[in-house]
Amino acid sequence: MTAPQRPAPAVHRDLAWALKQQATRAGESAPSVRGSDWRLATVTAVNEDGTVAADGIPAIRCMPTYDLPTVGDVIVIDQNSAGNWITWGRLATTTQTWTALTLADGIQYPGHGYPPAYLREGRRIWLRGRLGPTSGTVTDGATLLTMPTGSRPGAAMSWAVARDSAVFPAVVRLEIAATGAARTYQPTTDLSWVSLDGISYTI
Repeated sequence: MTAPQRPAPAVHRDLAWALKQQATRAGESAPSVRGSDWRLATVTAVNEDGTVAADGIPAIRCMPTYDLPTVGDVIVIDQNSAGNWITWGRLATTTQTWTALTLADGIQYPGHGYPPAYLREGRRIWLRGRLGPTSGTVTDGATLLTMPTGSRPGAAMSWAVARDSAVFPAVVRLEIAATGAARTYQPTTDLSWVSLDGISYTI
């Protein structure tokens, strides 16, 4: 009776190599094998349940440190061994981007100071710039502008801000409503310009 032939050593090597490659590929795609993983990703969608989509991942949970996610944000995403994804937030930028404000009819930038604009830093909104009428003066209670959606205070807030020197002290009350409408209230003469400098609030 003839003994069965054993495979040549080369066959063993090829089979072992193929099994190793298969195991490697499986491990690369299995979080339970690969373990945790973090990388940078760009937000492609903000979901209604508070998660974001990025890097082909449809639902990434946001930590409290990531307020107001926006499409285009470059974020750090982290995955645990069960395959769940979270993000701590967007990367810090080296430059501050001020966004021009859209002014109400009859209101314009008077040509001195900064043009009216706002800056968002996380949940904090900063304002700067000066506003004035296209002609005449700004009357008591007139709407100067409306803050964009997503940058409005949760309730009406007001500040004492600088105005033209027609009165002394040269200050006036500026209020931003929860609707985003910004108005001035002056007890005496109407104003020819008003400043937004120094206004800051959280959203």
